[in-house]
Amino acid sequence: MVALSALGIIASFALLIGGSWKKISMFLIAVLCAGLIGITSGIGFFDAISGPYMDGFTGFVKSWAIIIALGALLGGFYSNSGAAWRIGDTLIRKAGTNMALIIYVMVGALLVYSGITVPVTLFVLLPFAKVIFPRAGIPWTLFPGVTGLSVATFAMYCPGSLQVINLIPAESLGTSTTAAPFEGIVASLFLLVVGLIYIKYEIKKSQKDLSWDIPEAYTTHGESISDEEMNEKAPSFVISITPVIITLILVNFLGVSMIAGFTIGCILSAIMFYKSITNMADCISQGFNDGIMPCILVSAVVGLGSVISVTPVFAIVRDSVMMLPINGLAKIAVVTTVISGICASAAGGIKLTMDLFGKQFLAMGFPPEIIHRVAAIASGGLDSMPWCGTIVMLFTLSGVGYNKGYKAVAVETVILPIIASLVAALVYTVKISIMG
Repeated sequence: MVALSALGIIASFALLIGGSWKKISMFLIAVLCAGLIGITSGIGFFDAISGPYMDGFTGFVKSWAIIIALGALLGGFYSNSGAAWRIGDTLIRKAGTNMALIIYVMVGALLVYSGITVPVTLFVLLPFAKVIFPRAGIPWTLFPGVTGLSVATFAMYCPGSLQVINLIPAESLGTSTTAAPFEGIVASLFLLVVGLIYIKYEIKKSQKDLSWDIPEAYTTHGESISDEEMNEKAPSFVISITPVIITLILVNFLGVSMIAGFTIGCILSAIMFYKSITNMADCISQGFNDGIMPCILVSAVVGLGSVISVTPVFAIVRDSVMMLPINGLAKIAVVTTVISGICASAAGGIKLTMDLFGKQFLAMGFPPEIIHRVAAIASGGLDSMPWCGTIVMLFTLSGVGYNKGYKAVAVETVILPIIASLVAALVYTVKISIMG
């Protein structure tokens, strides 16, 4: 039975990866995989789905659906009002076009850091990029890589981030969103600095090809932004940045709950951006809707993990993974990275990792804060495979082909986060050795 159960799990992961690549509904594939594991593990097809699968699925929805929906709503307010545009435009006018690249990256990072879901942030940034990239001389083929650096790396893992992948380990390990601040900041700076250096190298290399700046190179599936219209419509810079700053302060420094913090941020946005939003009712409705599907997809993968956890092979696999010939925090990074890669989701991967291995990680003797930070960063490595839903959306929206744009995405959102998780572990080790 153990051998058959193992084959069922392996086959299910293969189906999960293949289904993602072929753009088949992740929810459908996850349910079928859960049933397959149930059959091969002696649980039964329908019993596996109605039992442990739905327990895991509903558990994630119960914990995170409202928070994810509120994050999406906050993003909707920033997109529809032009507040995100105002923040970027003001900074570029003050700092100059030479700073356009880093400003674009930091605007996206601010939105993500504030808890706005990544898919929503992509819609906010896409039309803004169509204005910024030509000004800054950035080839459109680098849109996926630059945007990946902005929304899917340091802003997600930095201490204090309100993204789900920073919240899940806090809930599981009993830590705070600012866990291991020194190690987290060092790793985040590594991602930002090295990521920008790499992007600038790619820009310089791409500009040797004279075709990079033709107007057609900036044609996408999104809408263009009229600076004149946005300037008249968007709220002022101070008003634009106030809701996200207050949300961050409430949650990270005043101890307000996530739901309360996001709710206050959304209410402030609705009030302060009211004159800039044409149809407030539609904005609110669409904002919530934009958060539902990402939550459902992650929940689908988490439910599959719950089925695996009750199979005969689980204990053997769990112990075998923990017996890998890797020492210390590096093992935590490797385990989290691999599971996130299988799930093709950082949120699903870190949730599954915490559920399956959280107690084993704590038993290794490391403070929960550094486990939190290393695992959070590591979850953002192999999750960004080409079949990842967010990556597919990134390329679909931009119109850039994988053959032209994925190399930069791989460097920024796969290779560098994996290295950054090891950087955080190394910094902690050095700090402990110095402090004794």
